[in-house]
Amino acid sequence: MPVNGLFAFFRIARIGRVARITRLLRVLRLVGLTGRLRKILYTNGLVYLLYTSLSLLIIGAITYSITEHVSLAQAFWWAIATATIVGYGDISPHTFVGKIVALVLMLVGIGVIGTLTSSITTYFIREDSKNANKKDDQLEKIIQKLNDIEKQNQELKTEIQELKQKADEK
Repeated sequence: MPVNGLFAFFRIARIGRVARITRLLRVLRLVGLTGRLRKILYTNGLVYLLYTSLSLLIIGAITYSITEHVSLAQAFWWAIATATIVGYGDISPHTFVGKIVALVLMLVGIGVIGTLTSSITTYFIREDSKNANKKDDQLEKIIQKLNDIEKQNQELKTEIQELKQKADEK
């Protein structure tokens, strides 16, 4: 954006962008996605693994940048590609330290993907078991009502038989 004072007016448009993002966050909150995401993140300690892996990603990128003499932006690109197990091969370490950093980032990436998968699976299994418990409770209530109805039917049958016997005696 030009620095000229005439164009300062257009910077107000940034506030509009922030308002749109805020509206989007409200919609996500209404949907309940954030609550589920929070539960998934705290399942199996995934949130702590994400913090640790993010720290290792930053440290690894800085180390790679220093040891391989590349720009920090290129080092971050390499670190993310390595940690996500994409590893395009366009950038690869040549020094011993760079190779060690690559190894650590690969192991961290595999750990994050594995833990994320298990956390999501655990979340859905817990939700399914909660629903199964509710269904079991409903089934028990239905069975109890059916037993009560059978008992009432049996009592009515005996009363009807007694009334028939009294009517036959008269």
